[in-house]
Amino acid sequence: NNGLACRGRGDCEWRGGKCHPRYATKKFGVRLGCPEGQYDELATLFFGSKEQSIVRMVTQAWPHEPFSNTSLFITSILNLFLMLITYGSPLPVGYFMPSWLVGASIGRLFGQLVKAYVGSSVYSGAYALAGAAAMLGGVQRTSISLVFIIVECTSNVHFLLPIVTTVMVANLVAQTFTKEGVFDISLRHRSLRFLPHHPDWLMSLCTVSDIMANPVKCLRTIDKVGNVIDVLRNCHHNGFPVLSLDGDSRADGVPRDRLEGLILRSHLRHLLGTRFMRDGSTRDSLWNRVTAESVAEVSLDGEIEMFQLIEYRRRKAEVSAVKEWEWGMFSSDDRERYVNLAAYMNAACYSVYAQCPVSRAYSIFRSLGLRHLPVVNHKFEVIGMLTRANFSERVLHLAIHSYYTEEELVLDAHGSVSWPRLHSRENLERQRTREPLNAGSELVLLGGPLEAWQSRLVAALELGGYGRRKGE
Repeated sequence: NNGLACRGRGDCEWRGGKCHPRYATKKFGVRLGCPEGQYDELATLFFGSKEQSIVRMVTQAWPHEPFSNTSLFITSILNLFLMLITYGSPLPVGYFMPSWLVGASIGRLFGQLVKAYVGSSVYSGAYALAGAAAMLGGVQRTSISLVFIIVECTSNVHFLLPIVTTVMVANLVAQTFTKEGVFDISLRHRSLRFLPHHPDWLMSLCTVSDIMANPVKCLRTIDKVGNVIDVLRNCHHNGFPVLSLDGDSRADGVPRDRLEGLILRSHLRHLLGTRFMRDGSTRDSLWNRVTAESVAEVSLDGEIEMFQLIEYRRRKAEVSAVKEWEWGMFSSDDRERYVNLAAYMNAACYSVYAQCPVSRAYSIFRSLGLRHLPVVNHKFEVIGMLTRANFSERVLHLAIHSYYTEEELVLDAHGSVSWPRLHSRENLERQRTREPLNAGSELVLLGGPLEAWQSRLVAALELGGYGRRKGE
């Protein structure tokens, strides 16, 4: 039944595997030259339904082995090779079913070899199930969810303990080669800003002021339309802190106003887009509902909510209406009007202090699913902003290596030195005199000469006479 079968006039049919009768269902398997009522095992593995092939690998109810050792070996090697060459390619392929098929093939092959040398009491399907669990556990690095998926898909609850053991061992073996799974590696290669579940241990060695981006583009609760348009045109930020009205500006041009809330770019675009809505009413009547000629005429309560504004824009406004503000469709009189942002901003936005540890800010940012996290000082003035980019590995290493040596980090990573930041007075002195960091074009300025809690601790040590310098 093997090899090349030629039946005259060049009519040749190739069968790579053996022909087996169809016991369970007539729909299973690919014939490929086999007699009626039989299927070719190797052709079934490559050209047939992968779901049915996996079911036959893990089943125990067949009178004979559905696939030979040679077919399983060829299938596992070729599918593993195809997985490697298609990894990272822009093709609509996944890793779950190919990994399951490769693992089940290797497990079934091992089970059939054990059965041939030990005895007929060995169930090859159990080895196939364990092989699939091991392959998926090593590739995806998932434990609990993977165990439940395999048990639910196969309905083999009595194999729960072997599956758990196999997944744990596969994860431990994979950890010896690399700490990341295939999906984590894909995210890193594509430079996607994905935040892991747990903060890096290095985040406990620095504060938010070391990694924040500043200065920050801010708006006022009642601001001019022209200023809002200029801010949207001159930067690509997606979130803007909204500040109170009273207050002057610092030397660097950043307002000293208190943080009142946060408003998104999409909300500002909808606010400006209402200028061009076609709802049957006059253009000026709707425009006057969200703007005014002077600050005194603007109501802080707001007359329409942002949700209603967005829903109205989605249902009745023209598609290109919101984009008209980008092409200079506002007159000089419109630019001098005032818009009330307090009615549409997020007045309960989260914020952190500059002295907050990065690990705590990371936990807040990650657990709450935030996109912007303003940084404030003790006067509740906005001095920086945290986004996903600020928690990247590159920014964190720039902040750490500005006042930590590589030897200190290596010792702390191995547990030889606990908290090198507080290890000696020299470390505290170096942290107090640290310089601002420049991370290039992506982040304008990181950190800054801020009076953090470490600096105040150094000052307290000096006043108390502890740890005098040499020569004093």
